[in-house]
Amino acid sequence: MKELDPLSRGCIGPSANCPDMFPPELGEHGTLVHTRHGQPLPLSLCGEETVFVVRMATLLFRLTLADNIRQGVTLLYPGDVFRSAFAPPRSAAHLIALTSGEVLRYRFDTFSRLLSTSPAARDYFDLAVARQAARQAIHLTAVGQLDSSQRLITFLMELATHIGVPASEGRIVFEMPLSRTEVAEYLGLNADTLSRIMSRLRNEGLLTQPDRHTVFVRDLAALAALTPASQSMMSTRRAAPAADFPER
Repeated sequence: MKELDPLSRGCIGPSANCPDMFPPELGEHGTLVHTRHGQPLPLSLCGEETVFVVRMATLLFRLTLADNIRQGVTLLYPGDVFRSAFAPPRSAAHLIALTSGEVLRYRFDTFSRLLSTSPAARDYFDLAVARQAARQAIHLTAVGQLDSSQRLITFLMELATHIGVPASEGRIVFEMPLSRTEVAEYLGLNADTLSRIMSRLRNEGLLTQPDRHTVFVRDLAALAALTPASQSMMSTRRAAPAADFPER
């Protein structure tokens, strides 16, 4: 399923005042990169820092520490921004495309000049970073404080909120961007535990999966009721109202 491009529709945030409308100058000064599944995106260009703005893709920011300790840190969705300085020093950091799509890439000096001359671009960047920080705080709280089922359901709510689109019979559909092993890593779960929880959610009629990549949420409100993080997670959304999406 090709991801929709919320940026092309203008307002991509929940605010009626649309403070994160995509400024045209960001598109004019960035280099468009077409992504494919599994593609690594270099965090520097000739040794210079880079900035990415996600248009139509899902990306994974992953760290590898000493002794080959690997962790998926955060997912990036359409509208998100990433600066290579977000990666901690003296670590192996990777930005990986999980889906085909598009990102805009900038040299940091170019992007910095753009922010200094365009209040709209500055507002967009600041708001995007703030919302991503809020989403990351929810994820860390879920992993640190919630039980296994609540962690997974919070993650499913994150995907439904940021890349889900309406389907028939009131359902929400999205493509699972991570493998079972990657989801388990991201949530700090055992892969077998993850599989058991997904099976239970399917048996309870909350989810259907016609294949291993596609997830239909049959009752979003019922799913949201199973995690205390749902309302906070949904408040971080950038997606346009449901009426703006074509039904599958």
